[in-house]
Amino acid sequence: MSSARTQNRLSHAVLKDPFDAVPIIPDEVEMRDDSRGNLQLRVNSELGRTRARMAQWLGQDHSSIVELDEHGTFYIRQIDGIRTLREIVDAMVEKSERSRKEVEDGVVLFTKKLMVKNMLVLQVPAVSEGTP
Repeated sequence: MSSARTQNRLSHAVLKDPFDAVPIIPDEVEMRDDSRGNLQLRVNSELGRTRARMAQWLGQDHSSIVELDEHGTFYIRQIDGIRTLREIVDAMVEKSERSRKEVEDGVVLFTKKLMVKNMLVLQVPAVSEGTP
């Protein structure tokens, strides 16, 4: 019964604005600068013992790599575990001279892409419906 109450309480948590989330780069993501000063992100895929040995034997690389342009590099360099997506968007709007809507759409799409590749996680603040 207590788990039902806990689950019911958790189901009422609401994130009013997705830009309140704080992006965090997991420890397993490697970052390297390229010759143009842009970043390259790399994360190794989790393989089972047999698949990992087979991949090593065949010389296969199962890592995901994303090469960033100057906008992606600026976005990643803004991530410090404290700044929210809104603060990052504000900095990008100021730097890029693009419309806020265009930058927000780009940030949402790019964030989703990095999350799918396990290169980024979002820390969502706990907000309940009763909180103003």
